[in-house]
Amino acid sequence: MKVNLLITPLNTLSYYPEINFNIGLKGIPNNLLQYLVYEMYEIIVLLCFAILIALLILGKIERHWLSLAILFVLIVTHTVNINDVVLFVDWDVLGLILAMSILTIYLEECGLMDMASQFILKHTSKSVFRTIFISSFIAGLVSIFLENVSVVLLFAPIVFRLCRAIGINPVEPLILMTLSANIAGSATMIGDPPAIITASAFKLTFIDFIIYDGKPSMFFFTLISMILAIAISSWNVLKSIKNTKMGIVEGFNNYNQVNVMKGSNRSFVIETTIFLLIKIVLLSIRNVIHIPLTIIALIAVGGISIARLLHHDLQSIKNAVKHGFEWKLIIFLVGVFTLSYAFQKHGIAERVGKTMYSLGMSSTLIVTSIIIWISVALSAVIDNVPYVVTMIPVIKTLSNMMSIDPVVLMWSLLLGTTLGGNLTYIGASANVTAVRILEKQGYRVSFQKFITISLIYNTIAVVSAWILFEFIYIIS
Repeated sequence: MKVNLLITPLNTLSYYPEINFNIGLKGIPNNLLQYLVYEMYEIIVLLCFAILIALLILGKIERHWLSLAILFVLIVTHTVNINDVVLFVDWDVLGLILAMSILTIYLEECGLMDMASQFILKHTSKSVFRTIFISSFIAGLVSIFLENVSVVLLFAPIVFRLCRAIGINPVEPLILMTLSANIAGSATMIGDPPAIITASAFKLTFIDFIIYDGKPSMFFFTLISMILAIAISSWNVLKSIKNTKMGIVEGFNNYNQVNVMKGSNRSFVIETTIFLLIKIVLLSIRNVIHIPLTIIALIAVGGISIARLLHHDLQSIKNAVKHGFEWKLIIFLVGVFTLSYAFQKHGIAERVGKTMYSLGMSSTLIVTSIIIWISVALSAVIDNVPYVVTMIPVIKTLSNMMSIDPVVLMWSLLLGTTLGGNLTYIGASANVTAVRILEKQGYRVSFQKFITISLIYNTIAVVSAWILFEFIYIIS
């Protein structure tokens, strides 16, 4: 068998200072020994990645323990060292995610979401189509600023109450609402971990997710595709509803008697809104003022906490810290960041990049299309966080080969990942949460049932976003 000793990049030699290749083994040439060591590390990395993905799909072990085990194996086998972990993990991103989780609890506690939902849902003109459309649309807008799972938990009771009032099955409306929350997560750099990670990796601002290089970016791609998908999917749900107009009107009248705003605290709402806006402004100009992401998030969380202290509201602070301190997510991301670094360190990212480059025949249109559709397929069955973190080195490698702005390639990856995760309920945590909520209410949703609901929505969203992206960034 012919062995290609050039398969591993020469610049990876510097990654193995602890190995003295001049010692060699009896009868084994030094260059072959080097090759075997490189291959051994690559196999370890690929095995760790495959095991992590397989166990995440099975869902039998909590993901933070899986990540911790992968991190342990990588260190013990000397695939990475402690210095690698300290240097490569993006601690600034982890700080932002942690602070965002606490801010999400404050947004829940103040009642802002309930107030917005009550106000808009009262103006649906007693239309079932508008009710389904607007509840999904609002959920999508809210998830721009809140973590997706929290949005599903906030909106699920409202969807159930509406569906009971007008006498329709809540399965499809609730799943449509969840799919919308997932899509909008990457509309800005503060919605979801993949967007936050992307912003940090490429030094992007809040505005870059809206307008980048003078062109519409993620905000418009996700929003337009979401609106199209909601409209067509809501119309599809409406066809299966066989209620009388009188029953629907009576249901809306009953719902309007419920005062959702009663539990809200207006001063709390105002304070939270002000500090959320301050955070967005600081994120928009962070490349100018050079403030770390974590500091910006802490300004918002700290401001709300101080305001709550002045109101002697210790309970809200305790709830925010208790329920928002996502230590499990932090542990998971530390392991994932390290695995991503191992992909880069041992030349795997470069191999994948070269493969995509050759498949795309150096055509930007073909390469970005490959990235989008591969991302759609993979994110349908694996968690999008490890996939995005692992692919960032690949994107950077591809951009160097093609002499193209890496952010443009990253938009294609983020689009495919965000939209593709909606196909199955194991592709996103929010989907799993929605299915569990339905099961608790006595509505069983099988794997196949979820796909039958999500397929139309997902196809419309992916195809429309794909066409928009290619036309704006590549064809034009």
